[in-house]
Amino acid sequence: MKALLPVGLVVENVCTRNGAIEISARSTASAASCPCCGRRSRHVHSHYLRHLADLPAHGCQVRLLVAVRRFRCMSRRCRQAIFSERLRPEAARPWGRRTTRMQSLVRHLALALGGRPAQALGRRLLLCVSKDTFLRSLPAVSAVDMTEPRVIGIDDWAWRKGQRYGTLICDLERHRVIDLLPDREPATVEAWLKDHPGIGIVARDRNGGYAGAVARALPDAVHPLAVCAQTAAGQRVADRWHLLDCAGSSP
Repeated sequence: MKALLPVGLVVENVCTRNGAIEISARSTASAASCPCCGRRSRHVHSHYLRHLADLPAHGCQVRLLVAVRRFRCMSRRCRQAIFSERLRPEAARPWGRRTTRMQSLVRHLALALGGRPAQALGRRLLLCVSKDTFLRSLPAVSAVDMTEPRVIGIDDWAWRKGQRYGTLICDLERHRVIDLLPDREPATVEAWLKDHPGIGIVARDRNGGYAGAVARALPDAVHPLAVCAQTAAGQRVADRWHLLDCAGSSP
């Protein structure tokens, strides 16, 4: 039954209603990270049902009813007292109405056919999607880009220069920003890294806080002891920006 659902979800019940297949599901995660401070919590506050459209099956539309938990943030300094758990990217994006695999199909039809033709074919495929929705899906990230990052770059950035800073995380293989963290505290970065265990290389600056976060969350990952080029042993890594910055500051 698990094969029916995207990664990270398990089936609770399956039934048919109004000609559609409804699958009740829940997340397999035992805890969730606060999107504001990054601290993980196991203290459940409440639940709600999230409705997601999934790929049609056996001539019927498929709807997922996912029981999403709300958690209490245990950090006294965090302004987010209660937060909702986020499903894995392979399952669905935050605030999305469709599963990732369903959204991928919508995007590929829009790329191949455009708005109105994709809508006409979508009706035959039991995809209740308007022509405008097909067109809006074009700038979205494709399913290939949803895979876990392997090589990332971490640096701080200013919400307000000289007063408040956050953390910028980039996928250096795909050359795009993948997340913005609300601060540059080591605990926030460490929590984010623990949720992405597939990372093998981290490029960063000489910030000691980032170094400790990477070492604790990903002890086997390669990351620099200082800003420098990669050595023959492959133990030091830096992205292009830090290499140029280091070269420009050298005497």
